[in-house]
Amino acid sequence: MSSMEHDVIIRTVIITIIAGSSCIVLSERLKFPAIILYFLCGIALGPYGIGWIQPASLGGGLNILITLFVGIILFEGGLSLNISRLKSIRGNLARQIVLTIAITMTLSWLAAVHIAGLRPDLALIFASLTVVTGPTVIKPVIRYLPLRKCVKTFLNGEAVIIDAVGAVLAIAMIEYFVSRQVAGLSILGFIASIVIGATLGAACGISVKMLLIKTRLVPVSSRSIFTLGMLFFVFFVSELISSESGLMAVAAFGLALSTIDYRDKEKLLSFKEQISQIVISLLFILLSAHFNITLLSEQALPGLAVVVIIILARFPTVFASTAGGIFTIRERFFMGWVGPRGIIALSVASIAIIKLKSAGLHNTEIIEILIFMLISVTVLFQSLSAGVLARKLDIGITGDKNIIVLGANPTTIGMALHWQQYQNEVLFVDSNLSNCLLAEKEGFPYIHGNGLAPDTFAGIDVDEYSSVLAASANNEINILFCRFLKETYGLKKLYVILTEKAGEELSEIIQSEGINTACTCLRAPRSANFFNAIKEYFTTKKPVIKEITVTSESFLNNNTDEYPIPENIFILFVVRNMKNCHVYYNGFRLEKNDTLCIIMNDESASAQLDAFTLQSPTTPA
Repeated sequence: MSSMEHDVIIRTVIITIIAGSSCIVLSERLKFPAIILYFLCGIALGPYGIGWIQPASLGGGLNILITLFVGIILFEGGLSLNISRLKSIRGNLARQIVLTIAITMTLSWLAAVHIAGLRPDLALIFASLTVVTGPTVIKPVIRYLPLRKCVKTFLNGEAVIIDAVGAVLAIAMIEYFVSRQVAGLSILGFIASIVIGATLGAACGISVKMLLIKTRLVPVSSRSIFTLGMLFFVFFVSELISSESGLMAVAAFGLALSTIDYRDKEKLLSFKEQISQIVISLLFILLSAHFNITLLSEQALPGLAVVVIIILARFPTVFASTAGGIFTIRERFFMGWVGPRGIIALSVASIAIIKLKSAGLHNTEIIEILIFMLISVTVLFQSLSAGVLARKLDIGITGDKNIIVLGANPTTIGMALHWQQYQNEVLFVDSNLSNCLLAEKEGFPYIHGNGLAPDTFAGIDVDEYSSVLAASANNEINILFCRFLKETYGLKKLYVILTEKAGEELSEIIQSEGINTACTCLRAPRSANFFNAIKEYFTTKKPVIKEITVTSESFLNNNTDEYPIPENIFILFVVRNMKNCHVYYNGFRLEKNDTLCIIMNDESASAQLDAFTLQSPTTPA
């Protein structure tokens, strides 16, 4: 290798890293899909732009990088899934995978042959690449959308599983046409790759999980590095046993490890997500720079027609796979629209071009052009329109959604049990381990530590939460906790339980930080009786928690601070339209048919509610 070639490689790698990190920062700042920025950077800086990035200089190393990077992406996607959530929709997901392969591949193949003019064999390779959606593009799209938990789980679960299956399927197709094997052996090879990869990956994942949680052989500080090393070990061994099974193995490895205790899992994820971000940026920029943009004009119109057909093909697969399930018709339409393709499709397409060209096949660039158009159109239009469509379809969940609660006690845990029935998440924070274990006993995640220390939240994706309820026995800590999460993580829906009258300084903080005082249900909210009752509920006493529905017009006609609620009965939160949960606070306006989650001394106190003409609500969906 000459000195000049060496300089080109170094320059390509360094500029790609700089461009990738810059795109990550810019996309976070602008809340804009990073993949579009990667594309633009790759094309602008590549050989068809100003020429600073030369992917061809990497030679065979580019193919190796693609394979390794794709493995990391699939593993991180599998690790981030919540298996317990998948159980409720596993039938829907299984049908979605099968129908996507059957319907999308068929329509994609027909469109590629009859519209784009691809040879039938090349069209089959292209069709196998169109089935993947990809967690790298799905997760950023739905991360901040207030959708029901089952909708996000379906889209994320499908993306991870179909990515691995689609990648193995596409590579099996490529190997068949390159090696000219008989069709029967190719199909058997594909099935073998899936079975061997899934079995080996799951077995290794379970073994590593046992090693991490049952022994102390791997220090806590080294677990992320150890897991990354095992990832490549699983990939290597799987490839030795069965060619092209490595991608399925790493996805299954991630899925098996996703069942690990959430605290250890979050620490692994915080490390893996940082690696995945830079890996995805490098891969997209290198592959975009490698793409011959000059060929795009020749296939623009037929390529766009093919892309439209592929987008439309998703609707029947989603509607068929979710029929008779827990999804509404509007949610099914939304899931049918949101199916952007990502890095796996582009990566495997690049591998296909390299292998097919080496086998002497011509016009293979058309596959890359069509995939490039499919990714660009779906990411640009579906990603940017997802939020608007969710609002138009009215499938978004308003209110306080996922919530962080400071202070685990019988009342907050009881409230959380009702809160999660409406598909909301609850995370407890408490410095007392015994209190944390009470929350864990009921199945809730917790953080044991100082709620005012940034390190306490290390590895926790705070972006998943929208609201804060501070309900410890210490007024000052409660208020400072709300302010801390607002200043550190940008959370704006802040609620505090006051067990005694706030002093002048704390009152100023409450007002300046926009903190709402929760559980203010008495007409004389500052009376000693009020604070005594609140302190009893949120420290030692296990109250009765019940849900009732407001039907009385006379009750609702009162001012917000004068609802005639009996003494020692408090409203914890309000459910509106049977799905949107709101922490009840001073000044909250109730509406007819609102469901109130209340606490009281005992069941006999509910007799006092007759005066409100309240009735029991229906069971939440």
